[in-house]
Amino acid sequence: MYKSACLLVIALFGVVYAVPSQYDAEQTWVAGNLSYPLPSNALIGGLDPYGYKLYVGRVNFSGTIVPVRVVAETGIASGSTEIVPFTTRTYQLLTTNDNMDYEWIRSYDGILEENAVSVGTTAWNERVFICRVKTDGGVIIGSLFLTKKACLLQALSYFYIQSFDKYEVLVAHPKNNGTYYY
Repeated sequence: MYKSACLLVIALFGVVYAVPSQYDAEQTWVAGNLSYPLPSNALIGGLDPYGYKLYVGRVNFSGTIVPVRVVAETGIASGSTEIVPFTTRTYQLLTTNDNMDYEWIRSYDGILEENAVSVGTTAWNERVFICRVKTDGGVIIGSLFLTKKACLLQALSYFYIQSFDKYEVLVAHPKNNGTYYY
């Protein structure tokens, strides 16, 4: 019994490391921290209760790529995995492309909206998307895990994760440059 339990644990570790998390490469992301200048085309995703603009970022946190909210003036990025809230000073910022339109679409209950922007995957190869919620006196960026059917975000107190079943999802679609198709 003990040997079979050990083999099972070893096999589970093998599965976790056999499917590593991956960054999504459909959008343009640039390295960021307080020592780098803020790109002029960094995407603003919200506003915190203290009046700071929140930029859309991403971080690899313990094998899971998750969205973060970045306050450029302080250089701090905050986010959460499915179970752990965190802050960091090293992140990547989402920058807009000239040929793409970005907008926030209302959604709920883990529905996958068409053209939703993914930041990457978890260690279990689940795609992670960018969501936001109006709460705590601001519009706060969070992580959308489809299996959780909710937008998860780090509370402004930094000590716990809040879950919302109604939220907005960031989507990107090619610009229509005056060409209409029938």
